[in-house]
Amino acid sequence: MKMDLTSNICDQHPKRINKPIYKIMFEGQEVCPICESERKTEELSDVEDMKVKRAMNSRNYNTFNNQSVLTDTGLLEASFNVYETGEPDTETAINKKKALDALANYKKGETFNTWLTGVPGVGKSHLAMAILRNLNELGEKEKSCLFVSIDEMLLRIRNSFDNKESRYTEYYFVDLLSKVDYLVLDDLGAETGGIGTKKTATDFTLRVLYAIANSRQNKSTIITSNLSRPELERMYDPKLVSRLMKDTYLIRFKVTTDKRIKNIEF
Repeated sequence: MKMDLTSNICDQHPKRINKPIYKIMFEGQEVCPICESERKTEELSDVEDMKVKRAMNSRNYNTFNNQSVLTDTGLLEASFNVYETGEPDTETAINKKKALDALANYKKGETFNTWLTGVPGVGKSHLAMAILRNLNELGEKEKSCLFVSIDEMLLRIRNSFDNKESRYTEYYFVDLLSKVDYLVLDDLGAETGGIGTKKTATDFTLRVLYAIANSRQNKSTIITSNLSRPELERMYDPKLVSRLMKDTYLIRFKVTTDKRIKNIEF
């Protein structure tokens, strides 16, 4: 393409170059060759930055599908739309509204921990997953979300002790759970026996949970448990429970019964 030199000098480079830089006619416009080169370089840089951003967003978005640890894959279908509540004034309806409020506040950028407590089968994990799935679809999908069954995570870590080829090491999980933007820790206490047990957590369990809790002090975590705070403090220790309950938004099921067996006759 023909580029004709003009008699006009670009005034953007007097300190940079001793000799004057004459403008040229390029595609019907008078431009400085250096300015035009810098503009093109900046455009290419912006394109590359966008590619990197899209790749990072894709990686974060896929964290949920690729790295979540579930024992009940049916939870992947959990949503607010299919969560049954009955009448508007029931505890399930009220707690569904609380879960939606938690989601709305997370969307605003607020940082806090959501606790869902109550007997098994009332829909704690369902609501936790519904919140997480919505967060995973936010905006440009740049936030990383992860759902982890605590019992299954600890089992995989223990198995890695004898399987040196396993990637599911203690470091792997602590590092992964520390970095994600939104984390669900599902069924805290189940790994020790759940409701009615007098067992206490092992040093191994405490070490893993402490590492995760300490690393997430400024991030949002959603926790489900069948146990009350006194039961958790007896099973673990008050210091750990206090860390996990920092800035807590509580959703408690007191009277709702197990939905999974409501239609079964004995």
